[in-house]
Amino acid sequence: MIVEGYFVRYKDAVWAVKGCFHPEGHVVAVPRVIGNLKLKTMEASLKVVRERFPNLLRYIEEIGFEVPIIPLDSAEILDPFKVKYPEKVKGMLKRLINVGITGSYLYQGNGEDIDFLSFDPKNYAILKDLRNEEITSPLDIVNENEVEGLELQDFLALKKRRLLEGKYNGIPYTFKIVECERFGKVIKKHFFKGRLKIVKAIKPFSIPVKYLTDQGLVLTSFRTRFTELHEGTSLDISGLVMEREDFNDLDLDIAHVKLLYS
Repeated sequence: MIVEGYFVRYKDAVWAVKGCFHPEGHVVAVPRVIGNLKLKTMEASLKVVRERFPNLLRYIEEIGFEVPIIPLDSAEILDPFKVKYPEKVKGMLKRLINVGITGSYLYQGNGEDIDFLSFDPKNYAILKDLRNEEITSPLDIVNENEVEGLELQDFLALKKRRLLEGKYNGIPYTFKIVECERFGKVIKKHFFKGRLKIVKAIKPFSIPVKYLTDQGLVLTSFRTRFTELHEGTSLDISGLVMEREDFNDLDLDIAHVKLLYS
């Protein structure tokens, strides 16, 4: 199963696989590295696609907008679960279950930080234990080039309290837990601008995250930055509501979000 967290090589570029739905024989992916250029934000990645790879863009009903799709028969799949564990994090990984290595360690064999991938939600409780035992510590720095969709102060505040991000022996890490589910097709879309309050964290730590709001809209995201939001959190949001077959989906990944309190 090739989903969020995998990478592929295609057309002399490294592409990050996005989301859980992929057309037969293809993956939805965005460029992460082209030559010496590393693309840090979704906006930058999609700009490159529109300029250099417009032929890859397709409208996908299950997603609700145009996305780049890569033909698997022309791509090399980079599997996070076939990467040798770096020595400096082996102690942490001994405590965790079925973990792969993604990010720069997957596609170039090194990096300043380490990205983990798992399909096992039990790892979240283990991450909590590691933090309580002070084996890991909160992440208290932010790369401003990666800030997108949130205000800088909110981006940093959420990082500091998140268990899915942190430091182990001083090494920054991100831990992505993926539990795919079918969202259904998008029937129609409308713009939303207003204030919402999270009344139920349906699925707050595994991707895609889902939060029920006081207006009945469900906030969703495939990005770590929107994981672990608390019930009672209020947000000012400008974005698109995808009216799906089973629920109204406000996609945080293509919205602008201002955190009011948490």
